[in-house]
Amino acid sequence: MFSAQTIMYWSVAVSTIMAFIHIAFSVAVHNDATNQKKSESTGSIFVGPFFWALAVLFGGVIVAALYWLMHHSTLQKE
Repeated sequence: MFSAQTIMYWSVAVSTIMAFIHIAFSVAVHNDATNQKKSESTGSIFVGPFFWALAVLFGGVIVAALYWLMHHSTLQKE
């Protein structure tokens, strides 16, 4: 049904797309955390922008969602 070459092609394609998504979310979280650190008195929760970006780079969309919940949702304490 599928040859080894087809499976290899699709696995490389999906991995490349996922890598770009992780990098894009990581850069976006780093920029947002840096802006929060500069403009708000609360800043980033737990760690600084670099570590949030690193966590999103390795954790992906789930960690980015946790970042958003902690910093921008209505669940955040004011």
